[in-house]
Amino acid sequence: MFIVRLLLAAFLSAGLLSAQETAPAPIPIKVVFWNMEWFPGGDIHADARQAKAQIALVQPALAKMNPDIIGMQEVRDWEAAEVALEKIPAVKVQVASEFLNEDGSKSTQQLIIASRTPAIGGWWEPWKAGDTITPKRGFSFAAFEPSPGRILLVYSIHLKSNRGDLEENTAMREESARQLTAHIAAMEKAYTGLGTVSVVVGGDFNTSIDDAKFAQEKTLSILEEAGFQSSWQNMPLTERVTIPSTPSKNPNLPPWPDATFDYIFVKGARLINPRVEILDPAPSDHRPVVAEVELPTLAP
Repeated sequence: MFIVRLLLAAFLSAGLLSAQETAPAPIPIKVVFWNMEWFPGGDIHADARQAKAQIALVQPALAKMNPDIIGMQEVRDWEAAEVALEKIPAVKVQVASEFLNEDGSKSTQQLIIASRTPAIGGWWEPWKAGDTITPKRGFSFAAFEPSPGRILLVYSIHLKSNRGDLEENTAMREESARQLTAHIAAMEKAYTGLGTVSVVVGGDFNTSIDDAKFAQEKTLSILEEAGFQSSWQNMPLTERVTIPSTPSKNPNLPPWPDATFDYIFVKGARLINPRVEILDPAPSDHRPVVAEVELPTLAP
């Protein structure tokens, strides 16, 4: 069921580590994570006209951001991701998930990882059944070797939305975070034979550090306890709004407030200038999150 592109790079000879002795310091890697809202079209029932209109906004936006690596959420499939990237042909799709709906049909909300240089391994997985709950969707994963002796593991995720019961949604997100950190630990171990391993996790977490209703949720803290640093550490809300305030669909309720649902987390690396890309007109209800990732200097 999975699209598996793993090249078993993590199990190659550890003799390649000698390349660390002469490896130059890598140029920071520009990463972008973006929930693109049912791309192409902006709606589950979008017609050809809506698809064309959203494509016309997304393509130049991605070309302007010009990422080295991008993680996309809410993209229909591999082919749709290629359409989004048409104006930056050097950036190629490496992994596209194929999650299914509960009725067995293919979901139109897939997770993509694309990059300027080929991945040395990559695949996608659905979340597994937990002890008490089974989360929706899963993750896409790709491994890169930006320079000899340096390995970068990248995850694109889209955790359970806030539609439905808050307690159930929170439990799904927390279970996803536990499974994610377990997978990361396994991949760090698998790829360490190729060099120094750094990890980037990004996407739509559907939870916030600002909203009181999420105060008891542990999703973000699970990653922090696993050694990850958030892109928004010590940054005020006004500088990290990834979902601007919008009118409620219920006319009797106040507008949804500004929120931060989209994050980049890093481990074994440093984030330079993490920021929200404000687009006008906006192709999606989410704004892209952008940063440069600086990998560690290798010891001689």
